[in-house]
Amino acid sequence: MSSLPLILMSLAVSVSAISCGPSVSTLSVELRHSSRSGIDLAGKSLSVAYLDDGNSLDSSFIASVAEGFAGSLESEYFSGEPVIKIYNVEKNPGADYSCRDSMINVLVSVGTDVLFLFDSPVLGDISLSPAQKVQTPAVRDSAYVVEASVPYSVRLFVYDALDRADRVRVYSGASAASPVAYTDGTEPDSVLEQKALSSLSSPGLDAGEIAGRPFLPVWNEENLTFFYFGASSGKWIDAIMAAHYFDWSSAIRIWSELAASPNLEKRSCAAYNLASVFYIIGQYSLAKDWLDISDESYPVHLSYGLRKKIESRL
Repeated sequence: MSSLPLILMSLAVSVSAISCGPSVSTLSVELRHSSRSGIDLAGKSLSVAYLDDGNSLDSSFIASVAEGFAGSLESEYFSGEPVIKIYNVEKNPGADYSCRDSMINVLVSVGTDVLFLFDSPVLGDISLSPAQKVQTPAVRDSAYVVEASVPYSVRLFVYDALDRADRVRVYSGASAASPVAYTDGTEPDSVLEQKALSSLSSPGLDAGEIAGRPFLPVWNEENLTFFYFGASSGKWIDAIMAAHYFDWSSAIRIWSELAASPNLEKRSCAAYNLASVFYIIGQYSLAKDWLDISDESYPVHLSYGLRKKIESRL
């Protein structure tokens, strides 16, 4: 698993010595935690869908919301790559999409770990602002601009097939979209309303991006400690330097070699360091396995704190 999405930057490095034993080096990093929604999306496949109720205006708006939402998640979890597919689902008037069975039916058809399903929106009555003169209109019929306000409410159903809770989470929100209409200043409100409603895609994208924010990961600073032997050279120092440059593959390779040491204390320290690395890069089961090896070989005083961190992620 790549470490880049999990770690933002090194914030501080400190080195100290433990008398009559190994030295320690502390690395302060920002690690990715579950989102404010409480859902952990890291390493999972995602899909976004929206319910089509047959109303072209509703469907056009919610399709844009879904697109903005998917883009928000892609920016954080997939380095901006457009990998999340968006599906149009015909709405069954008798279906309850907050029901687990309904969500599983859709999830099976899209084949991902997590499904985000937007209900068809409820759009309120449109209102128009007074026309404002455009300073440098491109053409004569765009000499004025009118900003509209369209209240809306929408629900989002989320089902994570890997969540032990095995339940559908339901989120709801309401706001107002603000599409604009350009005019020559002589058109009636009915025409301006239609123009504004035909421009709901842009505010829909913005609404979707905002809706995605609670599902983005939270970054928290944590201090991780590594053990080493020797003052200025050797494999232990090479591994420490690799860790501080986030070269996890090199650090893992070196500490794996050192974990085969016949010296139980050194074996334990190398295994502990490996547990710390695998915790940082999000491979929590491996982190636990290596910490078990450390404890069995020669328990170190920092083991309890690291174990609590690891178990909180499993």
